[in-house]
Amino acid sequence: MTIARTSIAVLAIQLALVSSIAAKYLYQRHTSPRVWTRAVAFDPEAVMRGRYLSTQLKVDACGVTQPSEQTQLSTHAAPIEFDQHGKMERNTSRYLFATLGVTNGKLVVQRFSSGEDDRASQELLLKRDAAACADAILQQLVDFYLPEHATDPLATVHSSGQELWVEVTIPPTGPPRPLGLAIKSKDGQWQPLTYR
Repeated sequence: MTIARTSIAVLAIQLALVSSIAAKYLYQRHTSPRVWTRAVAFDPEAVMRGRYLSTQLKVDACGVTQPSEQTQLSTHAAPIEFDQHGKMERNTSRYLFATLGVTNGKLVVQRFSSGEDDRASQELLLKRDAAACADAILQQLVDFYLPEHATDPLATVHSSGQELWVEVTIPPTGPPRPLGLAIKSKDGQWQPLTYR
């Protein structure tokens, strides 16, 4: 009888923990800012992963003052870049930590921060070219899970030069969480993708 009571108590504790996490995510889904943003996606290969797209979100970093040219707040090394002839050239990218938000319907950098110890910060890859400030890339992958028999949206995007967009919520801490996918054509036509 004691073993049965202990098992029920452990089960109740586990259910309470899972329910509290689910309630937190549901609450943040309805109260956190949400926004559509462009994304770069790929379909990772793994036997036991299930079906999903891994996306890296584009972030607009134009509205805030960027750290000085020499500053690299992340411990990652900047990627080695090559010119059109295959010669190594000066790094034109750097990794920085930033707090994200939504302004005028865009996913934007609200401020740059000093490092990983700030729980609200996310790591960005930012081109040093001033014209590329609207195309900073969120380093944390945002995975969008697809039903088993859903059509792969990447086939359409890659073959026709269209853009993939992801709707995300911006929670107080942690990376953005995906809500939906859409494809934007060259002429501006918007096609939300439904997976039900």
